[in-house]
Amino acid sequence: MSRYIKNVARVASSLGPSEERGYTMWVGYEIVGVDDDLSHLGLHKLDGTDDRGVTSFTLVEPDDIAMYEKLGLKPGGR
Repeated sequence: MSRYIKNVARVASSLGPSEERGYTMWVGYEIVGVDDDLSHLGLHKLDGTDDRGVTSFTLVEPDDIAMYEKLGLKPGGR
């Protein structure tokens, strides 16, 4: 099982009088049985300490067809 992070759409947020625009949000996935380079799908494999602040990871099981489709994976992890 490998951990991957993905940069989701840029988000703009109004924080009252001081506004922050264009910050990025990263989400994490633990994909069971997959250890490939998935950068072509926007999924960056974690291999060190650069986790971009992601603290929790969604577990993706091989039989979770909906999540595989959402991530652009085919059965078998590619």
